[in-house]
Amino acid sequence: MAHIKTSLLRGLLFSSLLHLTLSHAEVVFLEKGQALSLLKRPRRANKGFLEEMLKGNLERECLEETCSYEEAFEALESTDQTVCTGVPRKHSLSQPLLHRVGILTGDCSLGLGQNYRGTISYTKSGIECQVWTSKYPHIPKFNATIYPNLIENYCRNPDNNSEGPWCYTRDPTVEREECPIPVCGEDRTTVPFTPRVTPPPPVEPCEPEKGMLYTGTLSVTLSGAKCLPWNSEKAKQVLHGKDLDPEVKLLENYCRNPDRDDEGVWCVTEEPPYFDYCDLHYCDSLLEDENEEAEGISGRSTHPQEFKTFFDDKTFGSGEADCGTRPLFEKKKVTDKSEKELLMSYMGGRVVHGDDAEVGSSPWQVMLYKKSPQELLCGASLISDRWILTAAHCLFYPPWDKNLTTNDILVRIGKHVRTKYEKNKEKIALLDRIIIHPKYNWKENMDRDIALMHLRRPVVFSDYIHPVCLPTKEVVQRLMLAGYKGRVTGWGNLKETWATSPSNLPTVLQQLNVPIVDQSTCKESTKVKVTDNMFCAGYSPQDAKRGDACEGDSGGPFVMKNPDDNRWYQVGIVSWGEGCDRDGKYGFYTHVFRMKKWMRKVIEKHGQ
Repeated sequence: MAHIKTSLLRGLLFSSLLHLTLSHAEVVFLEKGQALSLLKRPRRANKGFLEEMLKGNLERECLEETCSYEEAFEALESTDQTVCTGVPRKHSLSQPLLHRVGILTGDCSLGLGQNYRGTISYTKSGIECQVWTSKYPHIPKFNATIYPNLIENYCRNPDNNSEGPWCYTRDPTVEREECPIPVCGEDRTTVPFTPRVTPPPPVEPCEPEKGMLYTGTLSVTLSGAKCLPWNSEKAKQVLHGKDLDPEVKLLENYCRNPDRDDEGVWCVTEEPPYFDYCDLHYCDSLLEDENEEAEGISGRSTHPQEFKTFFDDKTFGSGEADCGTRPLFEKKKVTDKSEKELLMSYMGGRVVHGDDAEVGSSPWQVMLYKKSPQELLCGASLISDRWILTAAHCLFYPPWDKNLTTNDILVRIGKHVRTKYEKNKEKIALLDRIIIHPKYNWKENMDRDIALMHLRRPVVFSDYIHPVCLPTKEVVQRLMLAGYKGRVTGWGNLKETWATSPSNLPTVLQQLNVPIVDQSTCKESTKVKVTDNMFCAGYSPQDAKRGDACEGDSGGPFVMKNPDDNRWYQVGIVSWGEGCDRDGKYGFYTHVFRMKKWMRKVIEKHGQ
């Protein structure tokens, strides 16, 4: 009986629930349109089967779908690079690609442009940007270590500049300038792009042979001084003892080149140094031209010529006759560790990646030392017991507020260890005269980057102090060929870096052997105007070996050993470069042989 009652109760309950459900169906279920609108979600713009296996693509993930942080992250696969600003929205394919992609990748400017991560590297007036880690031509005030977005020479805004991203420029006369960066979502740039219009230089005939054939009437020097007549008493004193070309007629007070000076025509003046150069446009004479008379290396005559002195020892001082023969090596018939590498290169076989030099292996190396603050300034070289050779930019370079006098500098000779005083080896000397080449061109390309310094008292030679030879025409023809290696020495940075710190500086003198590069390659490697007063050296990106001069090596010597007479010759001065040991870039050096006649004139007048 109880079982029957239970079954009846269950049936009644089921009937009641069924009736209740059917009578309120319109409340429980939604119409089809309402249901779809409630369940609506963004549809994926899949390209095909297993899209998830494809590499993230910003256009697919964020442009064809709803732009969101999640979609951008799928494309960029990096939390650092993923940036979504504003309200996420569906982008139409008809919108400019620059705006759609730019916000996410930093290729356009928002606000002051702190977000910009693009690769524009020129300013509003069309000047190329300077590499952020380089100190040439301007010393940067922002450390790329602290500001990791300061990459290469790309425009950035590390100081929240109100006009947007900017850069230091490659123009020594313009420190920094804003860049024309596209503004996100707008058809304009942060600043207008108005490139400077530089009229091409007038095409004028050039004077061949450095003015040896000049017969014009120019009688005013570069500095504006009036030339004295060649038959004046002062002119006779200046010309006394010179080897003059009888074919050059010295008429009136007209500029001439009677002594075959590589700097061109000159004349005698009333004021010291009693001569000056005149302004003529000369035809280019490349490094290779020095070798046009020489045969190929396989058939070259190698009969050693007797070494002849070039300077007057009354004004030059002692040391030239015995130059380039190191007391601890050549005089003991000992070779240094890497000397063979240089000699092998002659037979066809700024310092980064350099090696420690052996003590006494570069006895002509000089350290220019700034008195206040006390610090390494530059390298230099000893060419006699009275004269030192260095780069002009070590002493005078307005973009660095550099205009040093003899009172600002000490010279340290015979050094090996960078920091400590080396008793019984090192000599510290004072200067009484600095002479910078009158045609030194710091504004454009560091042309004629050379300076002479006169010691207050002659230095005494030793095992660690000995002068280097200056090159003759025969040495230039014999050794200064593409592929032949020279040696650079210095205490400069071991790597390219924003700041000079003890960890980036070597403990002892560094040396590096680098090959000379043909002049056409030198010119193709840079936008800076390369002249015949320069040459470049270094390794190409394809070479297994690397190395370059670097910050702090400036002014130091580039030397080569002549196997014919077993002497070392300084053929170059470390001048400039674009970074240190960068692919496709080379170190540039002042061509010492080109400057030799100028040096002799200066030394004769100032060394008395």
